Amino acid sequence: MGRFIDIGAQEWRQVRPDVAHGVLGTTILDEGVTMTVTRVVPGSGFAAHHDAYGHLLYFLSGSGVVGVAGEETAIRPGLAVRIRAGEEHYYRNTGTDELTLVSVNIPEEGAGNLAGARGACSRDYDDRGPTAG
Repeated sequence: MGRFIDIGAQEWRQVRPDVAHGVLGTTILDEGVTMTVTRVVPGSGFAAHHDAYGHLLYFLSGSGVVGVAGEETAIRPGLAVRIRAGEEHYYRNTGTDELTLVSVNIPEEGAGNLAGARGACSRDYDDRGPTAG
């Protein structure tokens, strides 16, 4: 894959049919960490599961719910979610439009880098919008 990637021209495949329904993805990076652009049709998503690697999810468009380790929040564009290896997690599209996100899978040996992601790309939200995080 080249340096510049036309996401719309990529091949989209079913993602994790063992735990996901209506979820298509195209992998744009697979070099230690894996980065996948993901589309979720309305009413679909990932069932609760856990993985041996961490994730960083960044939601681009759409709406839904995402849960991690017993906590749940509404999905909105601009929301970033950190998931540590072994934590139970899920997300689903509860809206009427396609849900799009970037999913970064981080192998356990790279999990130390995930801890530093909080300051770089995460904000806390309340009902009024972003708050200091």
